[in-house]
Amino acid sequence: MPKQKTAAVPERVAPMLCKLVKEVPVLKDYLFEVKWDGYRMIAYVQDGNVRMESRSGLDYTARYPEIEKALKSLQRNVIIDGEVVVFNKAGRPDFDALQHYNGNHTPIRYCVFDLLWLDGQNLEQRPLTERKTLLKKLVSKRPVFRYSESFDDGAVLYEQMRSLDLEGVIAKRKESVYREGMRGAEWLKIPTRKRQEFVIGGWAESARARCFKSLLFGAYDHGMFIWIGRSGGGYKEKEMPGILKKLKALEISDPPFMNPVLDAKGAVLHYVRPELVANFEFAAWTKTGRIRKPAIFLGFRNDKRPEDVVRELPESAGTIQQELKKAETDRSKRIAGMGY
Repeated sequence: MPKQKTAAVPERVAPMLCKLVKEVPVLKDYLFEVKWDGYRMIAYVQDGNVRMESRSGLDYTARYPEIEKALKSLQRNVIIDGEVVVFNKAGRPDFDALQHYNGNHTPIRYCVFDLLWLDGQNLEQRPLTERKTLLKKLVSKRPVFRYSESFDDGAVLYEQMRSLDLEGVIAKRKESVYREGMRGAEWLKIPTRKRQEFVIGGWAESARARCFKSLLFGAYDHGMFIWIGRSGGGYKEKEMPGILKKLKALEISDPPFMNPVLDAKGAVLHYVRPELVANFEFAAWTKTGRIRKPAIFLGFRNDKRPEDVVRELPESAGTIQQELKKAETDRSKRIAGMGY
């Protein structure tokens, strides 16, 4: 491979995204990784200056001084993709602890899984396996980093994640290039539980002494904010007044949703500007693309922009296999058309 010209680290890289899949697909030429329960973070290091950005482009550098120090210690110009995770005493990711991280003695780690730039060389078009090999060598023997290992048997890894009550598995095509901001069949996510981020668009008053009965949430679909469901559980009583205060600060008179809110059961509804993103766990989707039963509130996601939260309906493994087969057929046709 001819040597590339060196260049400065770019200002921003849009993270490559994963397509949601119902079950672990049987795929050739794929590797499997742990799906970490943390904040997706891309780290930029240029001449000793470090910047860590969330998926939405928010600067989180000052929040994680240990990771910033570790990135500086590399003494390389790099862009790394990974997940900031706090582990509990049992060695499992603790998302609640991450949200309350204060920079003291909490064992925070940067779980890294891709290397996009190294000393002036853009690695995005190189195969994933090559990028991971370079990354592993780069961060080895540095305790703040945790290299995300790869496994060949996705079904076995998935069962391990489920038995440990961890978030799930990521499947990646071994030869995949890094497609900034793209969501396709080359990277897949298979969660052990149905959990997604949604945008809060309102709340229902409680007839009892609670601050509110439930939150109304939705997601964007082709630019339109669509109501998807409600969440009536998962709230800590001591935190509910603070949540209601946030909601009232954003209150508006008209519904932000493009479709009607169903099954209100006579509750008084209030609406808010769709600015708050939260994580929810739920039972199942209906055929119309709504949440079948009330979801469980898991916490706010300050690292994501509302407009980036889109409706993700899980695809079957069979659909993914058909998509890959079509892509390979199209690729063969292009190559044949070039005369190779």
